[in-house]
Amino acid sequence: MFSKIRQHLKRYHPYAVYAAKSELKGEVSSSYLTWIWWILDPVLFMLVYVFITVVVFRSDGAYLPVVVIIGLTVWNFFNKNVSISVRIVHTFKGIVSKIYIPKYMLILEKMYVNLFKMIISFGIVAGFMIAYQIPFRLQLLCCVPIIVLLFLLTLSIGIIVAHFGVYVNDLYNIVQVILRFMFYLSGVFYDIGDRLGERLFLGFDLNWLMTHCNPIAYLIDALRKIIIYGEWMDPWMFLYWSVIAGCLLGLGLRFMYRHENNYVKVV
Repeated sequence: MFSKIRQHLKRYHPYAVYAAKSELKGEVSSSYLTWIWWILDPVLFMLVYVFITVVVFRSDGAYLPVVVIIGLTVWNFFNKNVSISVRIVHTFKGIVSKIYIPKYMLILEKMYVNLFKMIISFGIVAGFMIAYQIPFRLQLLCCVPIIVLLFLLTLSIGIIVAHFGVYVNDLYNIVQVILRFMFYLSGVFYDIGDRLGERLFLGFDLNWLMTHCNPIAYLIDALRKIIIYGEWMDPWMFLYWSVIAGCLLGLGLRFMYRHENNYVKVV
């Protein structure tokens, strides 16, 4: 399977890159503000959540806008890609039914679009760091492997839900419920370390439980510690989630390669 994956990446990966560039150009071609929306969208989204947390829930914090935008940046990338992946084969059934293309290339194309937007959002994070006088430390280099891990976890989960989404029509609704549940348990607009403290659930530390069972909670928490507080990445937690990402990716690719010839019959 590994040799097949390597061959397919070499042959079809340029299509994913080209399609992503075309989609990005298409998004701004009919807009008056063109690419400025890529900056305004995350900023406005962040302001809404800051308003909710500060005014409605009366939360406070020295770096609350930075905390919120880091959480939203990671969550939006994961949420958008997983949601799109569920119906990706049905969405591109016109292509799938006419030519052969590895189905995960369709997922990669969407992920590259959202990756570009995520990079812009991290540029906004850098702007807030300057505004709040958060120093740019050497530890920021740890953000690179964390983002790579986010990409691999998202891809692996996207491939798995894409496979089962071909056969289960209601899977999209189920995934949306799960994602909504994950959203509230990921600390997107609050710091799980400060909010949960030493609370216990079934005898387990709730903070520990969330970061070990919810990948997005771990990724958001890790990026905040690196960016805001200048902490180094926890190598054991990174290894823990890397192994899980690798296993899920291998499982998803195995499912997809074994059954992709049947997708055309179903869709």
